[in-house]
Amino acid sequence: MPSDAPARDVPVRSDAFSPSLRSKFLIGTALILLVVCFLSALLIYQREKRILEDSAYTETRIVFEAVEASRAYVRDKLRPKMTDVFGPDFFMLEAMSTSYVGREVMDRFKRSMPDYDYRRVSVNARNPASEANATEKSMIGYFKDDKSIASWVGMMEIKGEPRYMRFQPVYFESSCMPCHGDPATAPAELVGLYGGERGFGKQAGELAGVIAVGIPVASALAGIQEKATSVFLVVLLGVSVFYVLLILFFDKVVINNLRGVLNLFRDEAEEGDTALIPAKENTGDELRELSIAASVMANNLRQTRKELENYAQDLEMKVNRRTMALQRSEQLLQEKVVARNRELNTLNSIAELTTRVRGLGDIWPDALHRTLALIPATGAGIYLHDPETRRLTLAYHENAGHLPREVDCTAGGEAAGSCPDRKTLAGSACTALNGEINGFLFPDIGHCMNVPLECRGSVPGVMSFTGVDFDEISDEQQMLLRSIGKQIGIAIESLSGLQKLIQSKELLQSVFDGITDLVILLDKDYRIKMVNKGYLAQYEVEAEEVIGEPCYMVHAGLKGVCAHCDMDRVLRDKKPVSGEARCARGKIHLVHFYPVFDENGDIQSVIRYSRDITQQKKVERRIQQTEKLVALGHLAAGVAHEINNPLGIMLCYTDLLKRQLADFPQGLKDLHTIEKQTLNCKRIVTDLLQFARSEESEKRVIDLNGIVREVAGIFTHQLRKQKVGLHLDLDEEPVDIRLDADKFKQVLVNLLMNALQAIDGPGDIRIVTRYVDEQKAALITVSDNGPGIPVEIRSRIFDPFFSTKKTGESTGLGLSVSYGIIQEHGGEIIVNSEPGQGSEFTIILPLEGQEGGA
Repeated sequence: MPSDAPARDVPVRSDAFSPSLRSKFLIGTALILLVVCFLSALLIYQREKRILEDSAYTETRIVFEAVEASRAYVRDKLRPKMTDVFGPDFFMLEAMSTSYVGREVMDRFKRSMPDYDYRRVSVNARNPASEANATEKSMIGYFKDDKSIASWVGMMEIKGEPRYMRFQPVYFESSCMPCHGDPATAPAELVGLYGGERGFGKQAGELAGVIAVGIPVASALAGIQEKATSVFLVVLLGVSVFYVLLILFFDKVVINNLRGVLNLFRDEAEEGDTALIPAKENTGDELRELSIAASVMANNLRQTRKELENYAQDLEMKVNRRTMALQRSEQLLQEKVVARNRELNTLNSIAELTTRVRGLGDIWPDALHRTLALIPATGAGIYLHDPETRRLTLAYHENAGHLPREVDCTAGGEAAGSCPDRKTLAGSACTALNGEINGFLFPDIGHCMNVPLECRGSVPGVMSFTGVDFDEISDEQQMLLRSIGKQIGIAIESLSGLQKLIQSKELLQSVFDGITDLVILLDKDYRIKMVNKGYLAQYEVEAEEVIGEPCYMVHAGLKGVCAHCDMDRVLRDKKPVSGEARCARGKIHLVHFYPVFDENGDIQSVIRYSRDITQQKKVERRIQQTEKLVALGHLAAGVAHEINNPLGIMLCYTDLLKRQLADFPQGLKDLHTIEKQTLNCKRIVTDLLQFARSEESEKRVIDLNGIVREVAGIFTHQLRKQKVGLHLDLDEEPVDIRLDADKFKQVLVNLLMNALQAIDGPGDIRIVTRYVDEQKAALITVSDNGPGIPVEIRSRIFDPFFSTKKTGESTGLGLSVSYGIIQEHGGEIIVNSEPGQGSEFTIILPLEGQEGGA
C-alpha cells in the first residue's frame, strides 16, 4: 500500500491459550454423538415400554371381560331363573349376588395366577373385605368427579413394586336395587348376614365403586432397561469408530484444503499485511489462522470500498452539475419541439386530407384555416395555374374577398415567359410560379406574400397571404411555408392523378371483364388487387369478398402460401412462369404468371391468367389410352398367332403322352405340371386379348345401388368361405346415372377381388354410395381393413402388367382395365391407403349432362 494510505483496523493476535477451532469441532462432534447414543437408548426404552403397556392392557381387559361374563350370567340368567323357581323372597348369596360370584371366581383364578390382583371395592362396603384402600378411594373420587371417564390404565407403585393397573367404575343398576335399596325390602338372608346399615340406601345410576386389576411388570421393566443399556453400548461403540474415522477424514480433507487456502491468502497479501498473517507453519489451528487471514483481506476490502465511495461521491457531484445543464437545454429544446410538433401536425393534417377527400374543393378550407393559425396573416387564398394560358384562377379564399378571381402572369412582361414587376400581384405570382417565396404590395391592404405550391419540380398553384410583411417572416417560418406549399402541391397532383387513375382503372376493368378465362391481379404479398367477371362467376363470390385477401386463403383456405405455387419463382426470377394446377373441385387449369414492373425494374404486381383445360386433358388421356390399346391390340394379335398355335400343339402332345405314360405315375405328375403351366399361358394370352379388344360402350341410365347389390351377391359364397364381412352403406335415394353396366360391374369385381386377396383371411369390406350435390357427382367407395398398400408402389398400381402377386397368379391388368373404364365414363378413381390401416378406392362419376339424377 502507498505510504499515505489511511490506517486500517487489523485483527489482534492473542497468544493466550484458547482451544483451536479443530478442537472445538471435535469436542462438539463427540457431544453430538453421545447425545445420539442416549437418544437411541431412550427411544428403544420407550418403544419396549409402550409394547409392554399394550400387552398388559390386553391381559387386564381379558380378566375384566371374564369376570364381567360370569357376573352377567348370574345377573341375566341364574338370578331370574332362581327367582322364578323359588319365589321373589328367596335369596341365595352364593348364587344370586354378582359381587360375591365375581369375587369367588377371581379368588380361584388367583390360586393359579397369584401375581394377578382383582378387587371390586367401594366406600362403606357391605363386606369389609371389599372396603377400598387409599389408592382405590382416590380413583373412586376421580370417577365421581367426571362420569364421562370409562376407565383408567397406567403404571403405579403398589407396596413398593411397579404394577400395571386398570381401574373401571361400577354403577348401580335397577336390578341391583332389591339388594342395595331399601333394607326393609332386601332379602332376609342378606340382612341377617351383613346387617341393615352398610350397602343400603343406594339409587340406580349412582357410583357403586371401582374394579381394580393389577399385573406385575417389575421383571419386564428390568428386561427393557437391560436391552436399552445394550443398545446404548452398541451405538456408543459404533459412534466411537465413526468419530475416529471423522478425525482422520477431517485432517486429511479439511485441514489440508484449509492450509492451501491460507497459503493463497499469504501469497495475495499486500505489503505490510504479511506480518498480520501467521507464518507458513503447521500450528495445528488452520481454521483460526484462516480466520485471521480473512479478517486482513476483509479490512483491505473495506478500505478499498471507502476509496470507491469517495470517488463515487465526487463523480455524483459532477453528474449532478451535468444533469442540471442538460435539463436547461432540454427545457429549451422542449419549447422548440412543441412549436415543431404544432407545425408537423399541420403538415400531417394536410397530408391526411389527401386520403380522406375525393376532390380539391374539400381540401382548401381546412388547409387554409390551419396555415393561418401559424402565420400572422389576416387572410389567404389559393390560385391554380393553367400552364397553357399562364393564368392563375382563385380556387378558394378565407378572409381575402378582395383578391381578384384571375391573375394574368404575363401582363406587363417585357417578353414571353418573363415576369412583370414583382412588386405587383401578377409579378409576385409569376415569381412564385418559378419556385420563390416573395412579397408584394396590394392596394388598400398593404403588404402581402405569395408562396409556391410545388410538386416534383412543377408549380401547379400559388398560395397568397394578405396582411403580412414578407420581410418580417423568419427563415424557419419560410421553411414551414415552403413545406406547407409542397404538401398542398402534392395534394393537388395526387387528387388530379386520382381522377385519371379512376378512369384508367375503369378501362382496365372493362378489359379484364372482357376476358372469359380467370384473370387476377396480385401484389407481392399474394393479396388480390383485381379480378375479372370470369373469376367471380367461377368462384361464385363478390369482388368485395376477395379484394385485399391472400389468394391462398380465398382459394384453398390455407394460412400460408400453397406448397406448389409458381408465383414464388416469378418473384425470385422476375420472369413469366406457366404450369398446370389442379383445383379443389378436380378441374385442371393452365396457369400463367406475368410480372408487372415499376419504373425501377422491380416487380410491382403479378397477373395470374388461368384457363380451364380439364376437358382438353381428358381428351389427351383418352387419346393416349386409345394409342396404348391399339399397340396392345397389335401385340395381342401377334401373341395369339405366334403363341396360341404352339400352345395348342403342346396340349395335344400332352394328351398323347398321358396315354403312353399311364403306368408311370411320376411321368403323369410331370405332365400335369406341364399342362397346368401351358393352360396358364393360354389364360394370360386371353387376358391380353380382352384388355386390348376395343368394344363400344352401351350406356344407359341405371340405379348405381342396384349394380352394387348385384355384384355383392356374386361374392356371397367367397365372402362366407373366407369369413369376410361385406357392409353396404348405400345412399337412401336411388342414384340414377348413365353408364355401361357390364363394364362398371367389371370394375367393382376387380376392386372386390383385390380387397379379398389383400385381406387373406377374416376381415371386413365396406362399400359406400353417395350423391354429392356440391360436385354434382356420384361417389362410390370400396374399403378394406387389410395390410394397406406400401408407399413406394402406390403410384404404380394402375400401370398395365404391374402386380404384387406371385408369377402366374395375376396378369396385372385388373386395376389398369378398371382405370380405363372409369376414365371412359368421364370419372376419376382415387386410392387412399396407409400401411397397416387398409385401403380405400374412391370412384367419382360426374352427373353433368346425364339423364336422370339422384
